[in-house]
Amino acid sequence: MIESAAVLLIYMTLGYALARTRRRMDTVDTAWGLGFVLIAWLVEVRASSPHSLVIALLVSVWGFRLSTHIWRRNRARGDDPRYRELSDKWRSNFWLRAYFSIFLVQGTLVWIICLPVMMASQRQLSGLGWLTVTGSLVWLVGFVIEAFADRQLASFMLDKQHPKVLQTGLWHYSRHPNYFGELAQWWGIGLIVLQVSWGWIGLAGPLMLSVLIIFVSGIPPIERRRQKDAEYRAYQRRTSPLVPLPPRPVS
Repeated sequence: MIESAAVLLIYMTLGYALARTRRRMDTVDTAWGLGFVLIAWLVEVRASSPHSLVIALLVSVWGFRLSTHIWRRNRARGDDPRYRELSDKWRSNFWLRAYFSIFLVQGTLVWIICLPVMMASQRQLSGLGWLTVTGSLVWLVGFVIEAFADRQLASFMLDKQHPKVLQTGLWHYSRHPNYFGELAQWWGIGLIVLQVSWGWIGLAGPLMLSVLIIFVSGIPPIERRRQKDAEYRAYQRRTSPLVPLPPRPVS
């Protein structure tokens, strides 16, 4: 685990150097998914097992798809408004503060969320049990939901005459189906790791991701930005915030 922390420190520092060269803070968003891929294969190379190989493959598919999606989304527009706001707020020593407050913090979060990946290198049970199958199926469902939700949102944003609120496809059943899919994938990985010694410790990873998405940096900022939009408030009243469910009738 110490080795993984050291590798992430180097990786995020290189990502910071690239972001500063490009003068694009959203470089960190693309680096996010690839950091998980890096740790997954570090574990696989250092302590290969059937479980760590399955997890490395699942994390790689998730991480490469997410980073590619974010890179394509960001390349056609300026830096993310969140980072422009921070630039205005941190006028003094912006890049130094960004290194510690954004890049190193995100590297720390990657390490914590990667706990199930790192736990996969512990003493194994023989073979691939039913939890591997169950966890992989949960992961697959989450991957499909996240990929389709991201595609539907991207198509919606490309339509210059799109309505104020996306309410079709998966977004008809959840206000944030992409986040639901992401969480399902990581809880699926957590299930797989329950087979190894002390594997339950790895559940701290998907739990941390769930807290971030549900209470901190995922859903809350989006909901706050849309709070003044009457159409979005009506969408909130009838649509589940995360888990896809049939819309509620509104009287």
